[in-house]
Amino acid sequence: MASNINSDSIDALYPVAGQDNDSQGFRDNFTTIKNSFATAKTEITALQTNSAKLNEDNDFNGNKISEANMQANTEEVNNIGNITVSQNINWTDGHYQRLQAGGDITLTLTDWPTSGVLGRMTLEITGDGTEREITFAASGGGSFRYDGDFPSPFAVTSSSTPLIVDLWTSNGGQVIYAKYLGTFS
Repeated sequence: MASNINSDSIDALYPVAGQDNDSQGFRDNFTTIKNSFATAKTEITALQTNSAKLNEDNDFNGNKISEANMQANTEEVNNIGNITVSQNINWTDGHYQRLQAGGDITLTLTDWPTSGVLGRMTLEITGDGTEREITFAASGGGSFRYDGDFPSPFAVTSSSTPLIVDLWTSNGGQVIYAKYLGTFS
């Protein structure tokens, strides 16, 4: 963005040394400087409000970041903990979510991004030592498409050997794809 500060209107040669100078030249320069300060304040405030920060979280509000070369980036991990009753699993809580099933539960996948962009999350699921059956549901009446290796029923027992599931959608959760990645020990 080009700045709107008008420094060209300042008469840098005014006042002229050694002569009586009209006060209008002082007033004109002062007005231009004052207006430029006001413009600078507005532009700096806009930059402070709308630019990415290195010292705080940034929300790009769905705007694109393009032609970026990413290196050494991480993804948020949400440790949900032990779940004993059915509950929502929100995409907005992180791309990798870890939970322990403490009962037969339904996990309803919610808060996917809008249609037209890809939302993806991975679930790491352990049990509490007793076999627990997990049912997956989509909020808003969406449906699932499971890969051929997806267990049916989906049961977990071990508290130390997680089952990993990848989930994704490109239409706001109307169709969620589920791929069973396996049991990891």
